[in-house]
Amino acid sequence: MGKNFTYVPGAEFPYQYRYEHMAVTTDCVIFTYEERQLKVLLLRRGIDPYRGCWAFPGGFLQMDETAKEGALRELREETGLEPAAVGELGVFSDPDRDPRERCITIAHYALVKPSAVTGGDDAEEAAWFPTDALPELAFDHKKIFEAAMERLRRDIHFEPIGFDLLDDEFTIPDLQRLYEAILGTKFDRRNFQRKILASGILEEAGSQIELPEPPMLCKAAPAPMLEERCLQTAMPEPALPHPRKGRPGRIASLFRLNRAKYDAMKDDGGKTEF
Repeated sequence: MGKNFTYVPGAEFPYQYRYEHMAVTTDCVIFTYEERQLKVLLLRRGIDPYRGCWAFPGGFLQMDETAKEGALRELREETGLEPAAVGELGVFSDPDRDPRERCITIAHYALVKPSAVTGGDDAEEAAWFPTDALPELAFDHKKIFEAAMERLRRDIHFEPIGFDLLDDEFTIPDLQRLYEAILGTKFDRRNFQRKILASGILEEAGSQIELPEPPMLCKAAPAPMLEERCLQTAMPEPALPHPRKGRPGRIASLFRLNRAKYDAMKDDGGKTEF
């Protein structure tokens, strides 16, 4: 069988293969939890293709970096965000996923505390969007988002995901609302509290806070239809509470993760169930 390459001494790329080379990119799905909502970070693209559309932070991989290094670099350049770590989500290789050329992407994901972000590099702006109210996404990023949500819903039973998104000290209602946002379901308050305390993975922080009465939210106006190429997609607007007379809320204890108990549960093959 003949060789599938030609070697040209002194050339910048001496090994010239007969096979076409594909471009490789990285994309980052970054989750946070803010205003009792699970949110994801998006950028409005400032260049073609998909100029004006929203997409995940990402870009082309450089020759001297790993996929993880490229993901962290692109995230830093485009948003100013520097998470401590990112995990690999998967490879997306639909032949038609990028109109520019044959391109595969290695997607990553991370969980971060709420943080201000600004668009940089080729991004016009950056914003956190509630996961249940995303705009139209560029490329195959809707597919990547769905894969990230599936991973998140799976990992929440085996990893301390909820605790990574909350403050170090939190109430059980805080934890319940986060798990409901991720899993897309509602839990009975007493049942959730009983099960999470019985698991032994929480310990009392020794302090309490007063929970405010939940505000009555104004009904949001219908969102305008997207115009061609996503140019009129607006950033998310927070719901405004109706003015109302306050009344004392109930007292709730603060808890924190007992990591030793959590690690022991994992080592024993256990999982968090509700």
